[in-house]
Amino acid sequence: MNQIPTRLKKEPLIEAIWQAQFEPKEGLPVGDLLPGILYSALKVDHPNLQLHRLPTADIPAPVAQLDPNLRLSAKYRMEEPGSPFLFQVGDRIVTMNCRKPYAGWSAFKEKILKLLEVIESSGLVPTPMRHSLRYIDLLSLDPAPDLKALQVKFQIGQWNIENRPLQMRVEVPDGEYIHVIQIATPAEANLPEGRLQGSIIDLETFLSSQPSGWQDVRAQIDQIHDRSKAVFFQQLLTAKAIELMQPEY
Repeated sequence: MNQIPTRLKKEPLIEAIWQAQFEPKEGLPVGDLLPGILYSALKVDHPNLQLHRLPTADIPAPVAQLDPNLRLSAKYRMEEPGSPFLFQVGDRIVTMNCRKPYAGWSAFKEKILKLLEVIESSGLVPTPMRHSLRYIDLLSLDPAPDLKALQVKFQIGQWNIENRPLQMRVEVPDGEYIHVIQIATPAEANLPEGRLQGSIIDLETFLSSQPSGWQDVRAQIDQIHDRSKAVFFQQLLTAKAIELMQPEY
């Protein structure tokens, strides 16, 4: 089994996301009330923070509630020019994104905990039904759609479909965790260094049980991170791929 590195010199990660999904209290428009509270609190560390109203904010709440594609959509986005951190809020969702360059787990976790404190103290958001960590990587070790950097096999009947254009999504139970793995190849991503091509590996990890309170959420963040990291390095990447990314242990 692959050893888990502390970091990779050639980091494929393009975005990390912490997300909380919840059911709002009846009649409470969380997506319209919470952004102002978060904006005021976040400006302490992000003095040039900008608040953007998204087109989804104009969709009537009853319509969004009935449409599964809109229920978890964000209505507002907050970001500071030059910062990798991005915050999004909807009626049933709050996310904190860290785009490339990744700030590292310690800094990312610190931001999550500060965000949790503001969310909880607002009294607007009940304990989430689910919270997760999601990591999106762009692999470019081999020309897409070549996926030999991954421990995967694809076959339909007598057809070997390796090295063919692919889009897939699978949910994998793992004890008390669930992993949602999405693979898309070939794919493109707009990054600070320009537009790059490769294979997108999207891994989201969460606990199958609902937290009983915000203290559970805080306690579970490290657990989810550690399990997600183990899956990525031990179940998805090959040992050769890890070596090519120049790991540090």
